[in-house]
Amino acid sequence: MKKLLGIVVLGLLLSGCSENKSEANRKKSTIKLSCEIKKVHIVKKFDGTDIDVWYDEKFLKENLSQLTEPIIIEIFKKDSHAMWQDKQPVLLNDHNEKGFSYLNESATQREGFINLHYISVNYDNLKYKAETSMLIKDDDSKYNFGFGNKAEISSIGYGSCEKLK
Repeated sequence: MKKLLGIVVLGLLLSGCSENKSEANRKKSTIKLSCEIKKVHIVKKFDGTDIDVWYDEKFLKENLSQLTEPIIIEIFKKDSHAMWQDKQPVLLNDHNEKGFSYLNESATQREGFINLHYISVNYDNLKYKAETSMLIKDDDSKYNFGFGNKAEISSIGYGSCEKLK
């Protein structure tokens, strides 16, 4: 029992140290961007039916304002795979001189299901693209999906980023 308690305490101490180090590294980031969605293309309804609907920036701001709120992206350095999105640590899928990409997941209103989000930013033109998957089961099968094997896409958000000081 003492050994288990020792492991738990040590784990808490180490995680506290890593959070402080992560925050210190985030503050040293050399790449800082503010990115926002300007338009969204819905390609499938959540039941899988094909659809072709576009929402412009005005519609999004008036009806889906949470989609148009800027996200702050901070990357430690050009060859790093460590990133922070709104101060939350994220591991980049790919990062090179052309840009970067990462995969995120979000909860849905349907219990036991999630959406995957494939996000990419191009350094040349600072274009931002966020593809959202159809609902997928929130189990180990979700790990079968990645940029090389994307889940079926339901919508694509297009936007831009601007460099921050």
